[in-house]
Amino acid sequence: MKYLYKYTPEIILLVYVLIFLGFKSPEREWDRVINSDGKGYYAYLPAIFIYHDFQFRFVEQYEAQYYPANRSVFKEFRNDANGRKVNKYFPGMAIVWLPFFLFGHILAWLELFPMDGYSLPYQYSIALSALLFLWLGARWLQKLLKKFGSDDRTAAFLTLTITLGTNLVFFTVVEPSMTHVYSFALITGFAFTTWKLFHAYQPKLFVRSLLLITLIFLIRPTNLLVLLLVPFIAGNRDVLAETFRKVTSDKKALIRGVIESMILLAVPVILWYLQTGKPFVYTYGEEKLNFIQPHVMNILFSFNRGWFLYTPVALVSIFGFAALYRQNRYRFYWLAGFLLLFVYTASCWWVWYYASKCGQRVFIDIYVAVALLLLFLFSYFRTRKMKRLLSAILILLVSLNLLQFYQHATWIFPPFNITGAIYRGSFFSLTQKARVYIPADGIAGKKSFINDMEAGRGTPWMNSGTRNDTVFHQGHWSSKADRKSPYSVGLEDTLKPLFSTENRLIQVRGWVLSPRETTEATLVVDFQSHGRSLSYNQFILDKFVPVDKWTPVEAAFYVPREMPADGVVKIYFFNPSALYKLYADDLAIDFVSLKDEPDCRKIEGVLLPEKTK
Repeated sequence: MKYLYKYTPEIILLVYVLIFLGFKSPEREWDRVINSDGKGYYAYLPAIFIYHDFQFRFVEQYEAQYYPANRSVFKEFRNDANGRKVNKYFPGMAIVWLPFFLFGHILAWLELFPMDGYSLPYQYSIALSALLFLWLGARWLQKLLKKFGSDDRTAAFLTLTITLGTNLVFFTVVEPSMTHVYSFALITGFAFTTWKLFHAYQPKLFVRSLLLITLIFLIRPTNLLVLLLVPFIAGNRDVLAETFRKVTSDKKALIRGVIESMILLAVPVILWYLQTGKPFVYTYGEEKLNFIQPHVMNILFSFNRGWFLYTPVALVSIFGFAALYRQNRYRFYWLAGFLLLFVYTASCWWVWYYASKCGQRVFIDIYVAVALLLLFLFSYFRTRKMKRLLSAILILLVSLNLLQFYQHATWIFPPFNITGAIYRGSFFSLTQKARVYIPADGIAGKKSFINDMEAGRGTPWMNSGTRNDTVFHQGHWSSKADRKSPYSVGLEDTLKPLFSTENRLIQVRGWVLSPRETTEATLVVDFQSHGRSLSYNQFILDKFVPVDKWTPVEAAFYVPREMPADGVVKIYFFNPSALYKLYADDLAIDFVSLKDEPDCRKIEGVLLPEKTK
């Protein structure tokens, strides 16, 4: 058994590799590894080594070649500064990824893939980097727990709890180009190296600690707050002061560490200058910390990615402060102060929920603190019975986290803002639901049409001849789409009178039944002018509609802004199968006028119109 404890990080790595193979498909355009914010972090490398373009004009090229044509996963990371474009992200991740980028570049050459920075070898190289940093973080965490007095069994168990019982798994497997698994590893490594610096001083440990904290800063500047953990790791003032004296007296190590750190700190300055002509630039534009408007309760408890709600292991760990207070008040105050300040600062960001998926991602970086608090909590209990009870609770929460990982990875939980109703509706589900949520405060007006199929309703409804009374959801009638007539009851109307703003969407709701499995049926929203289709949009039903069960289906589509004044929309269910029938009932269509504001122009879950033909 001790052998297994020793190789816990390797076992965790194997589990992560299997999860990656099961849930990630980098060959698909919507599931690339280099995605979301990762596009900005990564862009420095192809800009320097391939395109020699610090204005990042190659963005449109890789977006068109490797990502969805509807730009549903497009990420704009270029801001205006000094009349030029600047990458808003710090270059720390580019420094970390450099060897992996070069590895991908060599693989692309060997395997005859395009050497453009975004083909599959590069995607898999970044995935490899996330997995290796996960392994490093797990190793450092297990070693650190032992330094704080843990036995082998507890250290292995808590390492498993952190890596499988938190959203770390999501941001290593599904979104591996985000910063968090790397920050988790580096901050854990910094804590471990600093512990050795204080308790087994060597000059090289100071140099290593300084390089780690510099990288931590260059990846995510607010994470510099982890310096507040230094007194906590030292354990008392005497150890802190004695180590400080040793460092300042060791001139060679001090100078070496400062020089190496300054070299790294020069990287963003040089890059800012090459991009804008200025050595120092605030690259985030209007995105800022607002310290007078914190969202502490929201960031911890909100249905919309509240940390404690989606990562209850972290909530349990807070009780470890009781044990820490009894053991070492010096450490208690420093760790409590760090955590309070970190939570407060994180909650002040202009978008406090950080557009996270699978819970609140910003706290992944400091999961070393969660692990240590859980260790203190274990030490609080003297009886084997209570320790087993705590272990059972943590195992239950690990199981819950893996379930929620599955739900987020398969989009059962939607990727946009989550309300209490959405949370409750998704919590017990194992299948994805066709639902879309339009924020009420973004709606400027709405016109609705409802057809329960109980009678032919005339204009603007069409295909009334498909009504049948053999199968129905409510009442006595539904619409049948089959080989004879593949188009269900639908609606055809002129667009202009239905809306009051230029930012428009159509939300369609209905109940659907397929007596047998079909992969062909779709919900169609077709924008036309003079009988010619300008934008034909389909919502595929197969993964949302189980066999022989009435199922609610909901989808929303943006109206193309370039639609002419006489533009017409046709909305219906289409079943091209020659073998299987499709039934639709209780069809409701909302023509929603949205406020013409940035947050309403790209609501997550609303389908962007296909390009005009």
